[in-house]
Amino acid sequence: MNGVCLRVLLVQSPAGRREAPIYPIGLAYLAGALGSHHCSGIDLSLKESPGKALKAELDNTNPEVVAVSVRNIDDSSYPVTHWYLDSFGEIMEVLRGWEGTVIAGGAGFSIYPERIMKLWPRIDIAMVGEGELALPMLLDHLNGAPEPSWLHQGIANPPRPSLDSIPLPDYSIFPATDYPGRGSAGVQTRRGCVFNCAYCTYKSLGGNGFRTRPIEHVLRDIEEITKQGFDSFMFVDSVFNHPQDYYTQLVTAISEVENVPAWGAWLSESVSLDSLEDIYKAGCRWVDFSPDVITEKGWKLMGKGGYLKRLWPAVRKARRTGLTVGVNFFSASPGENFFALVQKFFFMAKARVLLGWGNTFINIGTIRLYKGAPLSEKLHPGEDLFRPVFYRPRGLADTVIRVFQAIRRRRR
Repeated sequence: MNGVCLRVLLVQSPAGRREAPIYPIGLAYLAGALGSHHCSGIDLSLKESPGKALKAELDNTNPEVVAVSVRNIDDSSYPVTHWYLDSFGEIMEVLRGWEGTVIAGGAGFSIYPERIMKLWPRIDIAMVGEGELALPMLLDHLNGAPEPSWLHQGIANPPRPSLDSIPLPDYSIFPATDYPGRGSAGVQTRRGCVFNCAYCTYKSLGGNGFRTRPIEHVLRDIEEITKQGFDSFMFVDSVFNHPQDYYTQLVTAISEVENVPAWGAWLSESVSLDSLEDIYKAGCRWVDFSPDVITEKGWKLMGKGGYLKRLWPAVRKARRTGLTVGVNFFSASPGENFFALVQKFFFMAKARVLLGWGNTFINIGTIRLYKGAPLSEKLHPGEDLFRPVFYRPRGLADTVIRVFQAIRRRRR
């Protein structure tokens, strides 16, 4: 039965509240990998009534397989945390009476596949990690091919592929007109990470080193999203300026593309200051930094690479180059106390007053502890941390953060 085409519906799980739309790049990659199958897609995070929208799509496309992506299980926000799995549960309820095969995956799902499958047994197969090469093999299996060696009791845990072997994403599966505004499409250039940030799950999800895509593939993505009508895009990599040689070659190649849309990226403070002018000339218009901490002690205990002292010069140079800049801190971290929190607020005021109030943004969040992160294993060994657990401030610092976040929520 191998080679039989299946009708596959790719579904982005709803958010359960109104949010800025985020292009589901993971599903675009899967769509590109399913060229031999009849593929359609629906982003339920854009729908006012996700359940009704899914029912209508099931009737319209009559799929044999539904693959649902869960980007995040919660929004990692303290003290008020939004639980995305509530809306995911509503979708599982819609699918309960449907007779086809349900496959679930995505970054958030991949951290807790067993827990989520136990809550919603309607899921037939859990896809853990990267599915561009694995999903076609699963579809072959549904058509009668032998069971893949990495599929056990409904949980698929395939090896990570080389990024030069995966098909190019299909950006046409989700129309550009549905994703207006800054960062309306995503482009990926690498997976995995070499850094050791104590709170981060990138290594557990993507591996302990950078796997880079061929630069010509990245350029094709940029050309394709331009063709599809996107007016901007965001590099979704954990850090854009590493590895250094790849970063330099990529920026040079992008600068040679005509009419490139405006784009943004995440940078580390170790970025070459001269290269900030290069990325601006190549079309970059906004960047984000994530120092997370503000003291040398906190920097060391959080496992940050590079040098904290390079943060302010990088932010200042980026603004002077003409880039809009975001800087992200945590309200509390190992080795930092209330005085460190005061320093972060001072950095916020200094940056916005001296570098431009309307183009410099400072975010102070709180560490959400997830399974697989080094800090989680140290503080809560053996716990799965499925329900939100935070490394939160104590005493007066906690009161300050609660008031700060309440003000921000009210302004929004």
